[in-house]
Amino acid sequence: MKKHLLIGALTLSAVLLFSACNDQPPTLPTATDNDTMPITTEQVTEAPVDPFEAVRASDELWLSYGLAAYEQQTEPQDLSEFFTSPLNQSYLTLSDDLFTYDFEKTLPVAEAFFRFVCDEYGVDALLDMDKRCEYKTSYLKSLGSQLHYLQSPEQEAFLSSISFSADDAKKTEYPYVYTWDNVHFYFQKVNMESVSDYHIDMYHITTGLQKMTAYMDGLNADDLLDTDREFHFYMTLNGGASRTTPSNGYMYINVGNSALHEAVHSVGIGLTERRNVWLSEGLCNYFGKQLGFNPLAKTNQMVIFRMIEAGLYDGQAAAGDPTAIRYKAMYDTYVSRGGKVTSSQDFDMKLYIDACAKSELEFGEYKSMGDAWKEANQSVLNSVGAELSYDQATSMVQYLADTYGIDTVLDAYRTQDMTASFGKDYEALKAEWLEYLYQ
Repeated sequence: MKKHLLIGALTLSAVLLFSACNDQPPTLPTATDNDTMPITTEQVTEAPVDPFEAVRASDELWLSYGLAAYEQQTEPQDLSEFFTSPLNQSYLTLSDDLFTYDFEKTLPVAEAFFRFVCDEYGVDALLDMDKRCEYKTSYLKSLGSQLHYLQSPEQEAFLSSISFSADDAKKTEYPYVYTWDNVHFYFQKVNMESVSDYHIDMYHITTGLQKMTAYMDGLNADDLLDTDREFHFYMTLNGGASRTTPSNGYMYINVGNSALHEAVHSVGIGLTERRNVWLSEGLCNYFGKQLGFNPLAKTNQMVIFRMIEAGLYDGQAAAGDPTAIRYKAMYDTYVSRGGKVTSSQDFDMKLYIDACAKSELEFGEYKSMGDAWKEANQSVLNSVGAELSYDQATSMVQYLADTYGIDTVLDAYRTQDMTASFGKDYEALKAEWLEYLYQ
């Protein structure tokens, strides 16, 4: 009996052990020298980082030349002697046009300045427009120069963003073209002696135009003022009368300070209307000169007054020179009404124009708008207000704007009916202005 029980127990244990073995996970085969298991790993290869990626994407020409020299490990020229002349500082603007006007001198400046900034401040500094003027002064100091870079950061940013093209074949009368957004400048002839002056003119004209059109946009006069148009300035700069072509609004600028005046013609004031020429020309000077959107318009006038203040016109006036006498009278009127000549910021264009208008009336030596029209357009202008000078028309429009509001003045231009807008005709308005001028 015991034997049977023992056999039964052994049988049951075998069954249970077999069942337990079947519940275990399968055993992995063991690798041997003759049967090696393959092991697979994925290797991720990262693309090399290009520290100059943003520089390569830049549109600035000097950066491409500087980068090429830097990567080729070209040793930059020592420009210490070159920059002892303040006139050569113009090359440090590194604007695209310099490579057209004088490639031989501009290229070494681009290469040397690129390496200086890269080594001293790092790659990212090459595109740091806020500090670029500071870097240029530091570069001059590194050469032992006592000069400070004269360009402002705002002007620097403008020059770097303007596009330039030149017709090498010179098939056109204006082969040198500068473009900034919707503003285009065309030059007949440009050289290194004049390029820095042109840069300053373009900057002040363009930024002044922006401010002026923004002001116009707030006047709700879209039916009169097309401020969204393309502006084309043909910079003849020969000292004659500037003019605007009615058919397309293209402006031919013979005197730089007249650019914004002509821009007002271009947006629609006075291109075809000739009945009240004093109003159209006065409005062009009111927006384009009187309100001070282009600070360069103040500079020349202020310089003359500073010279008068220093007594430099005394001898000529004592000798009977009529121009010197009139200028001194203008200065006296300006100062007596509170005008200042301490800085261009303080210079008051409204008081200056009033002083001009008053002296012209007193001395009788001025060119009327009728005369100027005949000179510019080869035709006689028989129009209301043609007997006034530009300064007188401007002073009158300023007075009317101050007294009746610029909206009323624009409405008068819109209707060409003075009585309907002001309640008075031209002669009554002129008499009112003259009373103001002599008070």
